[in-house]
Amino acid sequence: MTEDLLPVETLDSLSRQEGVDVRPILVRVLTDLFIQKPHHAPEEVARYEELTLQLLEVVNVETRAIVARKLADEPRAPRTIIARLLQDELEVAAPLLSRFPDLPRQTLLTLALDGGPAEAAAVAGRADIDGDMVRILAHHPDDLVLETLVANLAAKPGEATLAALVGRALQSPALASGLLARTDLDAAGLAPLYLHAPRERRAEIRAALAARTTRSAFAARPLRNVDAVDAALVEAAAESGRGHVIAEALGQALGLKPSDASWLAAEPSGEAFIMMLRAAGVEADGVARALLVCKPEIAQSVTSFFELVEVAETTSRAVAADLVAALIGGEIAKPQARHEPLFDPSGAVERAGAARAAQRPRRGFVRPGEAGRQRG
Repeated sequence: MTEDLLPVETLDSLSRQEGVDVRPILVRVLTDLFIQKPHHAPEEVARYEELTLQLLEVVNVETRAIVARKLADEPRAPRTIIARLLQDELEVAAPLLSRFPDLPRQTLLTLALDGGPAEAAAVAGRADIDGDMVRILAHHPDDLVLETLVANLAAKPGEATLAALVGRALQSPALASGLLARTDLDAAGLAPLYLHAPRERRAEIRAALAARTTRSAFAARPLRNVDAVDAALVEAAAESGRGHVIAEALGQALGLKPSDASWLAAEPSGEAFIMMLRAAGVEADGVARALLVCKPEIAQSVTSFFELVEVAETTSRAVAADLVAALIGGEIAKPQARHEPLFDPSGAVERAGAARAAQRPRRGFVRPGEAGRQRG
């Protein structure tokens, strides 16, 4: 095969020697030499293909997986060898599914639609992933696939796909963390994950909402019984233990369900409470009084207290209302919403990816810290 690669006869002779089985070493060395050489004559490729296919039939899974990992980034690899490894156990096929540059698109689509979690996750991690794949995989029932997809910076979810991922992330802290770590995504679209976000990311979400020219229907809704909020603040300040009357008054003013108003007011960081107050039109000084009355555990920390007051001062009523809407599962305004087909016109017919999402029962909101990682 040239001086760079051992002749087939020599390799074949070595592989038949009694004693130590050298065939696993031979196929690995042969593959290394094939990859290292920049150019191959057709007869060299044919010899490598012939001998490697023979050796793959007799070496163990570990060796076949090593060969697959070596060839995963080698576009010159003979397609017969790639096809043989793809038909192998998942441990062997996975590196090729996630990295081999010239896999048939139909194979990848099939795995994205109907593959198991490990196969679909391998596709989700590909550097050449396209919009169709992202849309399909965003509806996979297993969180491993979604976490892999979100961790892949080459995966660029559109508006509707991002909304689907955010909805799933409400049930998965790991997925929420992955989405919030993506600085290339529309921060406003991450508003439902606001309470999962660190302080700096929360500020970015507020800024992104402020930059939008359209507001949510919730933000446009007229306030009711606004005077009752001021009266509740006075009542709670006059008598300790009456903080719940503020939550009730805010819920009525904003038209919230009592259960939503209750948990927003009780949320530990205090920011959900702040957003309710601002959405009801309470100014920063009123917010400070409400914190002193209703959140004494926060008011005891000078740093935390003034950070929340600053948030109140820098957040408009409209942005606060958008955040409240997002936190309770309502719609927030989307700039120039447009239809995202599951496939582009040149792709395959729309099918199981969207159907799976429609068949899956809707899950309720899980607040930060209440749910562990879930597997579908």
